[in-house]
Amino acid sequence: MSAITTTRRALREAAADARRSWTGAAWLTVAGAGLAALVPFVVPSSVRLDGLAETGYLAVAAVGLGFAVGIGGMPSIAQGAFVGVGAVCAAHLVGSGWPAPAAALVGAAAAAVGGIGVGIAVVRFRAVYVAAATWITTWLFALGLDAFPTVSGGSRGLVVPPRGSPTIHYELALALVAAAMLAHRTLARSSFGLTLQAAAQRPAAAAALGAETARLRLQAFAGAAAAGGLAGGVAVQLLGVADPSSYGPSLSFQLLVAVLVGGAATALGPVVGVLVFAGLSLAADLLGGITGSETGRFGPMLAALLLLAVLTLGGEGIVAAVSSRLRLDRRRSEVGAAESSLTGASLEARALVKRFGGLVALDAFELEIRPGRMLALIGPNGSGKTTALRLLAGTVRPDAGEVRLDETDVTAEPTAQRVRRGLVRTIQSNALFPALTALEHATVGASLRRRHGALRTVLATPKARREARAVRARALAALRVVGLEERADELPESLTGAEQRLLMVASALATGPRVLLLDEPSAGAAPQDLDRLAGVLRALREGGLAILVVEHNVRLVRAVADEVVVLDAGKRLATGTPDEVAANPAVRAAYFGRQAL
Repeated sequence: MSAITTTRRALREAAADARRSWTGAAWLTVAGAGLAALVPFVVPSSVRLDGLAETGYLAVAAVGLGFAVGIGGMPSIAQGAFVGVGAVCAAHLVGSGWPAPAAALVGAAAAAVGGIGVGIAVVRFRAVYVAAATWITTWLFALGLDAFPTVSGGSRGLVVPPRGSPTIHYELALALVAAAMLAHRTLARSSFGLTLQAAAQRPAAAAALGAETARLRLQAFAGAAAAGGLAGGVAVQLLGVADPSSYGPSLSFQLLVAVLVGGAATALGPVVGVLVFAGLSLAADLLGGITGSETGRFGPMLAALLLLAVLTLGGEGIVAAVSSRLRLDRRRSEVGAAESSLTGASLEARALVKRFGGLVALDAFELEIRPGRMLALIGPNGSGKTTALRLLAGTVRPDAGEVRLDETDVTAEPTAQRVRRGLVRTIQSNALFPALTALEHATVGASLRRRHGALRTVLATPKARREARAVRARALAALRVVGLEERADELPESLTGAEQRLLMVASALATGPRVLLLDEPSAGAAPQDLDRLAGVLRALREGGLAILVVEHNVRLVRAVADEVVVLDAGKRLATGTPDEVAANPAVRAAYFGRQAL
């Protein structure tokens, strides 16, 4: 096949993908960008294009921050510092004779490196600690600029010859804003973005599906920093000076407020937030003129009041609230799905021991599961069932013993590596991602074997698009197995308790498991739903999977289990078929009393 034919096919596929993902919101965005591009040619001369361009560059930084906050769940208050890194680096390079575009790109790269350094320290933190740590980072950067005038230029700043007219900067800012929004939207809806959202909403559930949360968050944090650095690198060439006082905590706070006010989870939200903030500056100037007070006193006050109002109304932000009312951004699943193909593996636990202080939670625990078999692990509360699952899944390490998957010792491997080998666990709590649809839940699981990263996703390379279609198909296939394909576009809150548990199973299936560890799959299910759940589990077993189920529901255990293992005080009390275990006097005495299994 010739290169021309290959290129034509790739372009046709790209056009088809674009048509499928096009929405009413996309049309409005394109129309708005087209009108905005005409502004320099229609506005009166009294309008300062350089001010509009500067606002546009800040919007680029805000869109990058919005992805880290709204998708990654990291409320960074250091974006102003990264803008400063880009501005200072670009100012030095431009002063040395570097071309303007190269200087701006180096500034973005320097900010990305800084983002990686800060991110390594904060991406494992909870949101409140991320905010605190990045706030400290912003102050340290500001103090550093004051302490090293040879770097910052001192009180005068770094003066550079302006590059480009205000009109050119305005159009460049508009183009960069459009590119940043497109990147935000593309990444947010990709498997990368969905997994990142899942990790932000339910870290334990995402980890159980093999998500490497720290790595994903670090990429998002570094990308946001790079967007800030790029904004600073081009803005300094418009303003003609890198003023160190402009990159302090105030700018970082303003950018975060703008993102939260406009809506962090949407591509347009941060842009709207920056425009609203610009309007607040005009309002502050007006109030200052009326009262005769300093304008600087009113800006932070108005921003804080607006943020308080947005948070009081639910915290979605302006764009998300309007979009939900107008229904401009409906999520639709693609038709067609790959057929589910399951291949089982054997799982063996050998003499596992786990102590918590002086308590022996599990003592010389052993079990073996083979492909096409289902083993039920039962016992009273505190008997060690959940501890056994956690040891098998790699959530905790045993004090002694080993876990083998197809004769491979995986005892020292972390959860993510075990999931890649096909050992997948669902957790006991209702671990769903409230903001993701059923299809997006399954997509998080299907993303486990994704090969192409965020950059190729943004660039929409042919391989990245083919991979995205394959991930989507695997997710739909998993929903089909559990009978939720017709509800692919619904949020978890609209599903019944049994359907929510089936959705957790579907997400695990989408990873391509060989052994399934199911923790209380019937929790929250009504009695009439048990037959449906039992049918799904039997189908998975007959399809070749090895399944271990921890379950309290006696009826479900008898309906699906080939073998039952009874735990009591961390020790294996009995094993056999459901009927054999039910007839065991020791089991009756320890667990069931006089009630038969």
